[in-house]
Amino acid sequence: MPRRISTGVTGRSILGNYFSSGNIFGTLPADENIEFAPNGTGETVVNSNLRIQGSSSLVFNDNSEDNSVFIQTPELAADYTLTLPTDTGSAGDVLTVDGSGNLSFTDLTIEVSDQSADTSTYYPLISTSNSGSISGVDTASGKLSFQPSSGTLTADALSDGTLSISSGSISSATNGTFSGTVQAGTITETSSLVLKTDIDPLSESINKLSQLNPVEFTRKSNGKREVGLIAEEVEKVIPELVETDGEYKTVSYSRLTAYLIDAIKELAEKNG
Repeated sequence: MPRRISTGVTGRSILGNYFSSGNIFGTLPADENIEFAPNGTGETVVNSNLRIQGSSSLVFNDNSEDNSVFIQTPELAADYTLTLPTDTGSAGDVLTVDGSGNLSFTDLTIEVSDQSADTSTYYPLISTSNSGSISGVDTASGKLSFQPSSGTLTADALSDGTLSISSGSISSATNGTFSGTVQAGTITETSSLVLKTDIDPLSESINKLSQLNPVEFTRKSNGKREVGLIAEEVEKVIPELVETDGEYKTVSYSRLTAYLIDAIKELAEKNG
């Protein structure tokens, strides 16, 4: 039977509208709050589990008590326990769970390492988004790969609007500078008149070509025997065919075609 709570001293006043029945502590009037308000710096201490029944919420009021934060559980299929971290973590950490209910503060930043000497094969990450956030990344392991130590990029097809290589491969890349061959593919360059100015015809192409020295050589990066020109020698004769990237020079063999065509015209005029 419920009993109203008093001071325990005969003749003293009853303590408000509270009652106790067994291990239940409640209020006599309906819909009234039970408040614990220790004096001064006193604290309300619970020495065992604190249970909130049903759909009730754990409520945190702000200092002005104008607004509140409510924590409420959803409908669950079974009980589970979340164990808080043992420290406050570091700036930028996020709260993660290990799958067993143990929470911890984790640094989710991605470390960057220089893998220039790594001989492993890496698959570049690809995404359909170039801004905002993404939920995941993908690779095309059978289509695109890169080996840092050799600087070798392997791709089924490449295109940037001016250079198109399809159904072929790029080989003999040296220190990040392409100086090899294109196999089973096509190279096209944008050659429209609207893109050009100060146009002058070539001259003395036969004389210039005769100063070039085609050579056979072994490429250091892969040990293959190849034929071609020496960029430093070409630069002395036709500097327009040579590009410099750091300590390396490359020959534009596609531009060499223009001199070959002009040389044929010169021969035709001489023999005509």
